[in-house]
Amino acid sequence: MMALFAIVSTATSCSKNSTKPVNPSGPSEHVVDAKLVGTWIWTSSGDASWYDENGVYTGPFYGLAERYEIHADGSGSSFSHLYSTIGAGSSLEVNIASEGFFESDNAGHFGYFPLSGTYKSSSGENRNLRPDELYNEATGEGKYYLYQKLVFKTIDGRECFEVTSSDGLTDRYYKIN
Repeated sequence: MMALFAIVSTATSCSKNSTKPVNPSGPSEHVVDAKLVGTWIWTSSGDASWYDENGVYTGPFYGLAERYEIHADGSGSSFSHLYSTIGAGSSLEVNIASEGFFESDNAGHFGYFPLSGTYKSSSGENRNLRPDELYNEATGEGKYYLYQKLVFKTIDGRECFEVTSSDGLTDRYYKIN
């Protein structure tokens, strides 16, 4: 189960490294670009499709989605969704919700640091996120997601931001409110 989430983290988090954005205000305040305030969504689905025994399309092979809600003070939340059709008649769904904080800097870095949350799957695993799945603000260690090369754009009249990983993979998050 956790291997599937690792795939989601890698696919949605672009690039992570060991340096988080530097906060000149100190560890208790979080700096976030005012353009990031709002709710943003990224989604993807597989190229492959599943069909039932009658040849009727039943959906994509998999679907991934990430939603960020970012407040002006840097606080916010993340919701990750994974849906995978494992084979005819079986599927797996994983939903991870967390509360934490966001930070950004002038160098185009953008980070999310989960402090608490829940993990729920259709296989019946429903639990709070473990300490190794969270960021410890007191020690400055733990799990976080760092994006590089944050770029704001307007595409077809919609606000979005793009993040590019060090291997050149670019993901686009659209503002939904």
